[in-house]
Formats: sequence, structure tokens, C-alpha cells
Amino acid sequence: MDEAEARTPAPSRPGMVERLTLVLDAFATGPDHLLLEEVAARAGLPRSTSYRLLAELTRMRWLEHGPHGYALGPRAHRLGRRVQSSVPLRAAAAGALHELHAATSAVVHLTVLEGGSVEVLDKVGGLAGSDIPSAVGTRYRAEDAVAGRAMLAALAPEQVDRLLAGGRASSDLHRRLHAIRQRRGLAITSDDMPWDLRGVGAAIVGPDGPVGAISVGLPGRSAPVERFVPMLARAVRITSRRLLDVRHDAERFTSGL
Repeated sequence: MDEAEARTPAPSRPGMVERLTLVLDAFATGPDHLLLEEVAARAGLPRSTSYRLLAELTRMRWLEHGPHGYALGPRAHRLGRRVQSSVPLRAAAAGALHELHAATSAVVHLTVLEGGSVEVLDKVGGLAGSDIPSAVGTRYRAEDAVAGRAMLAALAPEQVDRLLAGGRASSDLHRRLHAIRQRRGLAITSDDMPWDLRGVGAAIVGPDGPVGAISVGLPGRSAPVERFVPMLARAVRITSRRLLDVRHDAERFTSGL
């Protein structure tokens, strides 16, 4: 061995996260089910290492194991559905959000319902944006936000009870959701919400229920946001229409592959 070879460091062993990623990447293409030997070959890992990682991923429900081998599990499918649904929604809403902000000079949010929480998918705020403490990825309890209440009101009361476990779906909340339904889905910040702001929100409703919501608000509990209602309704209509177009385009694209 010459001096240069002696100084060459041995290749580092992949870390745990990298090895788990290699195993999951094995399922990105090809058949739905893979045998242990196939996973090891695709991941480039020893059979014993692959077996241990597969067992851990199965225990955590990222994968499932059956007579035909290993396949993506409930956790992976849930994550995939979330990505699949949020990308078309953001694309469909982008123009309407900016138009709504330009018309109101207020802070506009696009949100989705994730279990009993609301998650921010997009925010258009301009100069007022920093006055409302939210960002893409921020989560709130659904019942604490106008967008969340708008989406909850688009569900049947028994669905709300299932989502908001632990007594969160109180009789007072059900009364407020009923009032939102009476206003054709329009939610307005009420005095029981824990924010120093005021806003209006409305759900984007698909065939299977609410797919998201748009809200527009200003700092301060007395902000006159009622004047934004016609513009908010227009933004929701535009997004609903564009969402259908985006999904149809995606279906045409995938069917042509």
C-alpha cells in the first residue's frame, strides 16, 4: 500500500436516517410488494440490516407485511394523500389569494383541516402580515380559528364530535357552527376566540366535504372585516372552479403516461 492509499479514509457507513430512507426509496418504483431480498438489493444494504429496518418501519406503520411481502403502510399512504391533495389546492388558490389581498390590503390564509387542527398552507400578508403571528405550516385548534370553524360547519355534527375528541365539541361550539351554516358557511371571529384580530372565513367544499378554507383578517378585535365578505366569496368560488380544472389536468396527464 503506498502513502496515498494509506491516507484515503474508508467510506463512511450510512447513518440510521439514510438507511431508513434507502429502504423506503425501494418502494418508490416497481411492484407494490417486495420481498426482503428485493428490498436489500434495491437499498444496497445487507440482508440482516434490511430485515431490522423493515421490522421497525412495519412496527411504526410506514410499511405493512403480508403473504406477498412488504408494501407501503397506512402512515405512508396518509402522507401521500396529504401531499397529493395540498399541491392542487395551493395551485388552484394562488391567484385568488393574491387578488383577495390586493382588494382588501388584509392578511389572507389558505388552510386545510388535519384531524382536529387547522394547518396553514399559504399566507399572503404584505405589510400587515407580520402583525398576525402565522406562517406556512402553523397549526391551530380547528375551533379556535375562523377557517377551522368554517370547515367544521361544512361537516355533520357527528363528524365534528369524532374530530374534536375529549369534550372539545361543546354545545356552545355546536351552536356557533349551526349559526355559520345559517350564514351559508360564513364564519366570523367571535369573542370566544383567543386572538387579537378579526377575520372572516369560508370553506372550499368538494364532493366529500371541506377540502380547505380561505380566510381574510386584520389585527384588532374591532376590525371591520364584514366588508370583505363579497370578495372572500369570490375567492372561494374561483378556487373551487380552478381546483376542478387542476385536478382534471392532472388526471389527463397521468392517464397519458
